Amino acid sequence: MKAMGYVAERGSLYVLYAALLIGSLWSGGYFLAPKWVLITMLLAAGAWELAVWLRFRPRRTLRSPAFWILSAFAVFAAAGVAWSVVPPDTIREVLLLCGYLATLLVVLSQARRYRGTAASVAAWLVYAAAFIAAWGVAAYILRAPPYTTLLDNIYRAGSTFEYPNALSCFCLMALPLTFALLARAPERDRPLFAAAAALQVTAIILAFSRLGVAMLAVISIFYILGFRRRLTLPVLISLASGAIAAGLAVALTGAQRPAAAVAAATALMLAAYLGQQLATAMQGRAHRAATAAAVPLLVLAALALLARWSDRFHSVINQRFRYGIALSKLLPHRLDTYSGAEDAFHVHPLAGTGLGSFARVYQSYAIAVYTKFAHNVVLQTAVETGVIGAVLLAAFLLYVTGLSVWRLLTGPGVVTRSFAVSSLVFIIYNMVDWEWYIPALTAWFMVAVACLEAGDDEGSGGEPAL
Repeated sequence: MKAMGYVAERGSLYVLYAALLIGSLWSGGYFLAPKWVLITMLLAAGAWELAVWLRFRPRRTLRSPAFWILSAFAVFAAAGVAWSVVPPDTIREVLLLCGYLATLLVVLSQARRYRGTAASVAAWLVYAAAFIAAWGVAAYILRAPPYTTLLDNIYRAGSTFEYPNALSCFCLMALPLTFALLARAPERDRPLFAAAAALQVTAIILAFSRLGVAMLAVISIFYILGFRRRLTLPVLISLASGAIAAGLAVALTGAQRPAAAVAAATALMLAAYLGQQLATAMQGRAHRAATAAAVPLLVLAALALLARWSDRFHSVINQRFRYGIALSKLLPHRLDTYSGAEDAFHVHPLAGTGLGSFARVYQSYAIAVYTKFAHNVVLQTAVETGVIGAVLLAAFLLYVTGLSVWRLLTGPGVVTRSFAVSSLVFIIYNMVDWEWYIPALTAWFMVAVACLEAGDDEGSGGEPAL
């Protein structure tokens, strides 16, 4: 009976795990069928947790500014059904918002009831991201649509999300937690996390997201410098393996040698695995320092040779990361999108045109005809829910940003601080892109927010909190 009670109390988290995995594997929950399945499963997990909450009434769960600010936004958005230009879409998006609230409730309640829930959730995110990264790398090498997309004459990995920037964002959200679990894992498990990190790095690079590559560099430096004794060499090994695997995938696939590309990528993941074992075995600081200094030099040398040997590799780097990062190329596209969104906002500035209505309304004002998103979540929310809704969502994002910075400075452990990095990655992406509208990604973000508020960083995930 005691075991059954434990399962009943933890059941909502298991349902949430299943929802997050299915949503991530099924187009990120973006299209109608997977979105409805994800909504249903998130609400089911929330209903289960609510039943447990009504039974035990843990007061601390209610102490969540994130939950109440997002609830206020959801209530206002629900009222918008009355004036929405597309009521069915607004109803669906409001239900999705309720699913996000359910995600917050489940993880926050579980983290405050069971010690170590944050580490358990982090591990689930890492496993999912490693699998999806592997899927994306394999699909890129095999040129398998819709998991690989030809954009700007460059093949880009998209994996199950189908959209390359979404894959980059997801792996960047998972990478800090992979490093965190690598730092605190038993020695026998560290090589697995090192290989998972290498896979995520490979997928981030093959997505060819300019913001993604820049954030990969920042995150890597943070973990190398911030956790110097435990993570310098493991992080460098994972980065080296992932970067070289990505370079070989581009070069060999461009040369129409996919079998060789698959073999090379597999060998480099194995190198990350074995390299972590070697790093663990190294006891002398001098040996570790020499190896750490040699790794980035080897990576740079390998990439230089690839660029010289492979015309395709050289072309991709130039097109995407030399000419493609100039403000003269990037800025006009975003300004055109923002200008059209601003014109649409002025039609109903106070209360908007209804959640989920942006694509319909934006058509009349679009300057950049290739997109149906504002590429800024606050601006798009202003069009859909007016100033009131935009202020509420901005308050939510500002609160999470402040909490993330606070946890980075004072967090109880590496897992909590890594959830702070993940949250900041997601928020930054959504200031210039549209990952908020990929439901599985936003649900994972809500998981990170709940773990930040709980501040839970101890245990293995199975012990009741004291």
